[in-house]
Amino acid sequence: MSTSSHCPGSRAVREPTPEYHPCPNCGEEVEIWTHELSYPCGKCGTRVFREQRPSCIDWCPHAKDCVGAELYDSLKPKKVETPAGGTPLDSLVKEHEEALTRLALLRATTVCLKVKANSPSDQSAPSLKNDMEHLGQIMGFFEGELKDHFRKEEEGLFPILERHVKGEGGPAGVLLAEHRDLWEKYARLKAGAALISANGNPGAAANEVYDIASQIIILLRGHIEKENTTLVPLARNLLSAEELLELRSSWGR
Repeated sequence: MSTSSHCPGSRAVREPTPEYHPCPNCGEEVEIWTHELSYPCGKCGTRVFREQRPSCIDWCPHAKDCVGAELYDSLKPKKVETPAGGTPLDSLVKEHEEALTRLALLRATTVCLKVKANSPSDQSAPSLKNDMEHLGQIMGFFEGELKDHFRKEEEGLFPILERHVKGEGGPAGVLLAEHRDLWEKYARLKAGAALISANGNPGAAANEVYDIASQIIILLRGHIEKENTTLVPLARNLLSAEELLELRSSWGR
């Protein structure tokens, strides 16, 4: 990518603006610029963190050249290593982190698709090739790693947990219903992606893909929060060491 021109999506990164966040310790308002991740409170010294929203830094292969190496390195999310010897429940939580990363990529990719596919008619239509390749990679994650993650829960964790907490209104029943809802939405996303590829005027299809991707992101983020804050702590308290071994063994089927 030429250093003399930049993708419009990187403007928020290259041209930072101030945001104001309350200190969690004393309530003082702290100014944090959008190219910073955190800043110490001027009143009590507590470090206040800014919510890190998805940006081109998360997914674009040209981001480092576009915004500069120093800014890129300061904002690029750092990988969290999985502790050695963790339990199967730790593995599920780690997989949740990867899913959240993919959701950020889904948001960025579908935003780009929507903008490019609806470019003004008096301008030459930008290529959607790279964005569709990114979308295909994300869909590959859904059909591979995410599907396997759900299998681990549906065939392993949920049945074991239901020995202790029964009923459709229990956490396993609620989460299983959300699994079904997500796959219904994913089928619509896949159909919309096929329309973009086949349509010479893909604006409407790109809008549909953006809308359904937004629904998937909201659903799966909320789903992961339920599992991390309710399901996993419940399983840690209820499952015996033997049941944790049984859970790990079930994943090999």
